[in-house]
Amino acid sequence: MPAAWQSVGVVPSLAATRNLLLGAVASASVVRGLLTVRRARTAVPLSRFTPESRLPARVSVVIPARNEEAVLDECLRGARDQNYGRTAPSAVRIVVVDDGSTDGTSRIAERHAAQDSRVQIVRVDGPPPGWTGKVHAMHVGVQAVGEPEAGEWLLFVDADTVLGPELLGRLLDTADSVDADLVSTPGGPPTSHSSAWPLLMPPGLQMIAENASPDGRGRKAFAIGHCILMRRSHYEKVGGWEALAERRNEDVAIATSVRDHGGTVRTVDGLDHVTTSGMDPFRQGWGSFRKSFVAGTRASVPVLIGGGLGQIALSLAAPAAVVVGLRRRRGLLAAAGIAGWVAQGAAHERTARFMRAEPSLAPLAPLTNALFGGVLLDGAIRVVRGQTAWKGRRTRT
Repeated sequence: MPAAWQSVGVVPSLAATRNLLLGAVASASVVRGLLTVRRARTAVPLSRFTPESRLPARVSVVIPARNEEAVLDECLRGARDQNYGRTAPSAVRIVVVDDGSTDGTSRIAERHAAQDSRVQIVRVDGPPPGWTGKVHAMHVGVQAVGEPEAGEWLLFVDADTVLGPELLGRLLDTADSVDADLVSTPGGPPTSHSSAWPLLMPPGLQMIAENASPDGRGRKAFAIGHCILMRRSHYEKVGGWEALAERRNEDVAIATSVRDHGGTVRTVDGLDHVTTSGMDPFRQGWGSFRKSFVAGTRASVPVLIGGGLGQIALSLAAPAAVVVGLRRRRGLLAAAGIAGWVAQGAAHERTARFMRAEPSLAPLAPLTNALFGGVLLDGAIRVVRGQTAWKGRRTRT
C-alpha cells in the first residue's frame, strides 16, 4: 500500500467503511432472523379430527400427474385411505389428471380406478396456448368434478405427496376452527430423505415466507402446492385456475387471489401427516427450488442475480464481522457479527423444526443460507441459457 495513501488517511477510511458495512449487514441479519421466527409462529396447528363433529362435506381431490410412475401409487393409496368419509364414501372423490405422461402413470391410475369407484382418470395432451401445464391439469380436474355444490371443498395434491389417513379430516376441522377459506400445509420429508432437505429447506422456506406471508397478511399470501384445501365457492369467486392460466408459482398466486377477494388464508402445520419426495435427491431438490424462484421472479435475471448475491452477502456478513472484529479488536463489530450469527441460527432452528429438518445444523446457518443464494444464481444462468425446462416443458414466463 503506498505510503502517500497512509499519510492522507485513505487506508483508515477504507477500513472504517468496510467495518461499517459489515456491521450494518450483520445487524440486518439480526432483524431478518427475528422476523423469520415471528412468521414461523403464525402457522396454525392441526385440529384433532373427530368423525362425529361434522356431517360429511363433499371433498374433491385433484391430483395433476405428469410422468409420476415412481410416486403415484403411494399418493393414490394415501388419498384413498383417508379416515374422513368412511361412513359416507361418496363424500370423497379423487380425480387424477394424466397430463401427457409417457411412462406408466396412466397404468397405475387405471389400476386404482378399477379398485375404487371414487377414482376417476382424465387425460390431456398438454396445455393449450396461454396455459402452464400444472395449472391446466388442475383446471381440467375441477371441470371433471362437475358443478359446484353447497359446502364442497377442493383438495389439490401433488403426485409426489403422500397423505396420512387423518390429514383430510383434520384439515377440514382446522379450516372450520380458524374460519379459513384456503389452508395449505407443506409436506414433511420422507424417511430416506437426502441432504437436500436439511441444507436447502430452512433457507428456502425463509426466503419464500419473506415474500408471501403464512398468515395471509403480507403483500402476498403463502401457500405450497403439495397440499391446498379450499372452498369451492371461493375457487369460483376468484375465477378458478383459468384466472391464473399463465402462472407458474400457482400456489402463492391462488392463495393471494383468495385473500384479495375477501377470503381468509392460513398456513397449517400438517407435516406429521403429509410427506413429499419432491426434494429427493439433492439435485432434484435444488432444481425444484430453482424452478420455484425462476417462476416467482418471472424469470427476471436482474432479480435472480440481485437476490442471489444479496442472500450470500447477508448470510456471510455476520461471520466475516466476527473474524474482522476479533482480528482488529473492534468489539462492536464483533458483537454485531455474533448477534447476526446467533439470529441466523435461531431462524434456521425454528424453520428446521417446523419443516422436520435438522435443527442441529443451526450453527452452520450462514453457510446454508449462502448456499441457497447459489440456487438463485443458478436460476439466472439457466434463464440466460434458455435451460429452464421442467419435466420436458419450458418454465420461463
